[in-house]
Amino acid sequence: MAEKNVPSVRTHKIKIKKPFSIEYKQKIVCPYCNNSEDFYEVIENATFLISYIQNADGTLEPIEEEIEVLGPVKFFCGICNADLTQIKKKYKK
Repeated sequence: MAEKNVPSVRTHKIKIKKPFSIEYKQKIVCPYCNNSEDFYEVIENATFLISYIQNADGTLEPIEEEIEVLGPVKFFCGICNADLTQIKKKYKK
């Protein structure tokens, strides 16, 4: 059997990538209490459709969920409950 001719020095290919920009996102901070961690949303007039399958032991297991939002979605501070919907819209863009 003939041995394969393997070079003793390994060669590596180096790929040079063009610089890319990383989109910097600021944290949302409540202007009233300086909270930057706890928030919640209230969805008005929403329809939830959950499909279940029944197991042999009689328990129900959800297999699919659909949510249809018909009304406005409001964003609130979790500490002082201030309406921050406009601030969230600004950060979403």
